[in-house]
Amino acid sequence: MASGRGLPSVLRTQTYERPENQDITTDLLYPVSINQKQAKFVFDRKGVLDSNSQIVLRQTCNQVGAAEQECYLPTSTGALGMVSRAYLTIGGRRVSNLESVGHWGTWKRLHWSDEYKTGIANVKQGGADVFCGSASRVVAAIAPADQTKINARGFDAPYGQLGRVSDEFCKNSATGVMAAALTDTSTPPGQVITSNADTTPEFTIGLSQLVPFLIGVQLPLFAMREEVALIIEWNSNIFGHRFCVPAANAANENAIFSTISTPDVYICADYLFFPGQLELLTQEMMTGGGYDIPYDEIQTIENTEPQLNAGSHAFDTQLALGGKKVKGVVLQQQQVDAAGLVYNNIGRYNSVALRLGQSMNLFIDSQPFYSKNITNQSLMMQEANQIEGVPLQLCDYRWSWTNQVDAAGANLVLGLSNRLYNGYTNDSESGTAQFLGIKMENAMGQGRRISNLPMIWKRQATIAAADAGKQFQLRFFCITQRLCNISNGIVHTIE
Repeated sequence: MASGRGLPSVLRTQTYERPENQDITTDLLYPVSINQKQAKFVFDRKGVLDSNSQIVLRQTCNQVGAAEQECYLPTSTGALGMVSRAYLTIGGRRVSNLESVGHWGTWKRLHWSDEYKTGIANVKQGGADVFCGSASRVVAAIAPADQTKINARGFDAPYGQLGRVSDEFCKNSATGVMAAALTDTSTPPGQVITSNADTTPEFTIGLSQLVPFLIGVQLPLFAMREEVALIIEWNSNIFGHRFCVPAANAANENAIFSTISTPDVYICADYLFFPGQLELLTQEMMTGGGYDIPYDEIQTIENTEPQLNAGSHAFDTQLALGGKKVKGVVLQQQQVDAAGLVYNNIGRYNSVALRLGQSMNLFIDSQPFYSKNITNQSLMMQEANQIEGVPLQLCDYRWSWTNQVDAAGANLVLGLSNRLYNGYTNDSESGTAQFLGIKMENAMGQGRRISNLPMIWKRQATIAAADAGKQFQLRFFCITQRLCNISNGIVHTIE
């Protein structure tokens, strides 16, 4: 059982309960060791570490083919695609661990608003998963006159806007007149990855994005007697993982590799000091019961399904989490067959929907979580929204194939446009963001204790002819409830 007190407001990211005297210093923290596999940072044991401190990263790519066809970050993932795994250790003990950082980061990023991504996230972390506008890139013929085309500002089908960045009137930037087809939209110059570190931009990632332990918590380093370290393992250096290749240079993508620019990797560490509170905090941590820190940990479980023929199939996946308190499960269905390793702009960070849909349920102690399997696509999306508490900021056409294919699973009418981004068409991203989720925590935020029997994720699906022979890697992110205590300068993990 925990014996400490709850964290005071100065050790949380929330609003302070009362005005506090505060000093802030920012240090550039360079890794104590770094290579093309991983990097290790050791924090100074002083002050309180701000969880929004930023790690700065830069990579370069060798150029093969046309010199102007530089690489870019995966659009739905950004700089998080550069990191495979990150974990925080205190006294050599692993307190928080996050695997498949880019995949989990994509799920989190899909909840950010277009305004936040355009004004803040894309600027700092790259990516542009607000692709082009939803109107067709082809301008309608002048005759015959059609009211629908007139209302759609002269575009051919599909019409309308879905809150996406676009050039509405498709004027030629050189001549200023309406063009027959829209010019290809590409990654902004400030995000292009070149072969020269001097011309490649730096990107930043907040520490709380890499360490779930730091979400909502400011780490009291001054009260730590043991080494506090962050270890980062880099992702694969081939295309689709850390970077993507424009369509114009796709023929050379297997010959292009990236390199982490090791001299340019560091952390902008913000240390907070509270003169009026430091003595009280020190006394409580060193001679009292200390403080208890509740936090969420992400347990990642992977399972690869075999290639399946067209027809009905049932899938059962065991999630062994005996003794843990589980708050929710997020499922990513990543297509990994030879023809679908990379989905154009978004890299390998897809969660591809099945064309004819599926049903899902979660069995705990052999009892179904839902009395009846969920089959409705809209309800599945609503259940996934419950995990984060905010809806996915995502066009439904990217989440599901519903109303985009016929009963045989063949394309009927793609709801996304054929507008180009980095040479790829938007409509090829149909159904590539179908993360599923089940929330298990109660109204008090408490997770459900799991027995030694594994949970079983059951799903049934009819594989369409278009999906036959393809293979999926199922990646389950299980959100578990944990608690640690900081007292006498030592960190004890209780859960």
